[in-house]
Parts: sequence; structure tokens; C-alpha cells
Amino acid sequence: MTKPQFIISTLIIFFSGLSISLSASSQTIDLKALKDFSPSVIKQTFEVCSLVKLTPEQQVKLASAIEKENEKFIENVKANEGVFTVKGNNQLKKMRETTLTSLLDREQLEQYYRGLFNAEADAEGNAVANALQKKYNLTDQNWKFIRVAVYKYALDSRVIKKMYADQPKKAAKMIADLKAAQLKTIEEKGDIRIDPDKLTLEFLKPFDPNALHKE
Repeated sequence: MTKPQFIISTLIIFFSGLSISLSASSQTIDLKALKDFSPSVIKQTFEVCSLVKLTPEQQVKLASAIEKENEKFIENVKANEGVFTVKGNNQLKKMRETTLTSLLDREQLEQYYRGLFNAEADAEGNAVANALQKKYNLTDQNWKFIRVAVYKYALDSRVIKKMYADQPKKAAKMIADLKAAQLKTIEEKGDIRIDPDKLTLEFLKPFDPNALHKE
């Protein structure tokens, strides 16, 4: 087996194993389509493909763009005596944003951002629910209602900001409506009204001390 064949075989084993732990919406990459790219570029391409499904043609275009990003990175580091500057980092971020918005259709781009921000949104949902649980001794159900609603708001608001970055007023209106709708679900399901920013809660009906509480 030649060295290139060994590298590709190793990557196939690595990526096949890694893909098992990813969500159902993720995918493995097309190593045949990417055979002319370096392992580093293939790895970076895979990181995007783990969040959104891309065609082999899209993967090749993405890999080509990543090659240019890597070249820009080397240029920046060489020009600054081994230091990767903030300006250089912002340039690379801009390059990636431009690549994704030109390469992905609207549905793909939304899927990508949902995957990108999922962990942050999940953490925010848990943080708000746990903080209110500590202050108000929530029932298990109300803890879940809050966590889910805040998670959905946190995720979708981040996606909206990205998708409508060039329309800030429209984005702000959509996010405000989204927040109101999600907070409304908590009121309807749990008979409680919360302010996730101030971490306050109001019971809309007499509190039942015998209700099940989150342990």
C-alpha cells in the first residue's frame, strides 16, 4: 500500500467511527471526491459536513476554499513573526462566512447554523431552568417547560441573527416575536410567567406544594 493510499484508508476508518456519534442529520464526507486534498483540509471539511449535508461537488468547492483559508493563515502568521493576529482571525472568519453563504442554499445554511449553535442554546436553556429551579423550587414539569422554551428561543434567535445579518431591524422583530411565543408556551403549559433575563418567576395560579419537584 502506497503512502497516499494508507492516509486515505486511515481517514476512512477514523471518519467512519466518528460519524457514529454524530446526529442523524450529519454525514460522512466523500473521500473519493476529496482525494486530492490534504488530511488537514479533509478534516476541516468534515467538521462542516458533520453539521450539514453537502453534495460531493459542494464538498470539493468547500475544500478548495479551506485551502485558501489555510494559505491566508500561513501568510498572516509569517507576516507577524509567528503570531496569529485578531485582524487575521477576523479575515478568516469573513472568508468562511462568504464561502458558506455562496455555497449553501438557504435550507442548508439554516441547518448549518442550527448545528453550530446547538450546544450554546442547550447550555442556555439548562442555565435558565436551573437558576429558576434554585430560586423557586420548580416542579419537574415546569423545569422542563422552561428549559425547552428557552432552548428553542436561544437556538432560533441565533440562527435568525445570522440569516438576517443584513436586515437587523427585521431580525430584531422576528426575535422579539419568537421570544414572546416561547414564553407564552411556558404560561400555557405551566401556569407560570418567567423573565429569563431577570431570572424572575410569577405563578399564575395558586402554587401546589404537593406537586412533584425536580430532584
